[in-house]
Amino acid sequence: MSISKPKLENPCKKFIDFKSDKGQFFFYDKEKEKVIEVPVPFYFVVLDELATISGYNKKNDCGIYSNEVHKTTTEILRVKTFKGSESIIGLYNDIKDNIKALGGKYTKSVYAMMIHEDKSTELVNFKFKGAAFSAWLDKKVNIDNSICAVVDFTEEKNGTTTYKVPIFKSFKMTDEIKGEAILMDTVLQAYLEEYKLQQPEKDIAKAEAVETETIPANGIWQGNRQMMTKKDIINKSDSVNTDDDDLPF
Repeated sequence: MSISKPKLENPCKKFIDFKSDKGQFFFYDKEKEKVIEVPVPFYFVVLDELATISGYNKKNDCGIYSNEVHKTTTEILRVKTFKGSESIIGLYNDIKDNIKALGGKYTKSVYAMMIHEDKSTELVNFKFKGAAFSAWLDKKVNIDNSICAVVDFTEEKNGTTTYKVPIFKSFKMTDEIKGEAILMDTVLQAYLEEYKLQQPEKDIAKAEAVETETIPANGIWQGNRQMMTKKDIINKSDSVNTDDDDLPF
């Protein structure tokens, strides 16, 4: 970052989550200060997939978040609560039990080009966790060559709990749409590259701040830090459906 090359801002302005109890996709509109539902069906081209942690921490009555990574086997996750200063750092496989105890869930962060009925497009991000994540793993869509869509929901039960699961379907991708998606992904990848470069610098700054606050006046170190290592979870392979339909508009 410099005066001639300012810090890149996240080009994605719409972050879409899913409520399994209601079968509803939604996002928070900052300008309108309200939650907006995303009605189905909706159509999108997958640009990139990352892993992150989200959820709810009962102890501090707040949400849980982390950085986003492409490979949980080699990239460190930094899991935090919005309140209470709870923090877990490490490779996913080494800290997954601690994440679960905190209230966090493995979440797929999918960046995509959403296609509207008027043929306009926009960069959005989907957070798939729980039932939505399972459905995403089970989808029969070749995301490299097809447009993906959420067309409806199925209803499932776990004991006495009833919840909705999104149904993903594939549609034909034209050369025009693919070309536009490639251009949008170029912008996204420039941001993600800078985003990842900033992560180690933030950790260094935080560590130095902790050391300054913890070392007493007599200069004797009284802190106790613990290093963590890690492996990965294996995403199961998608069964691909090659019989794509044309877009209905």
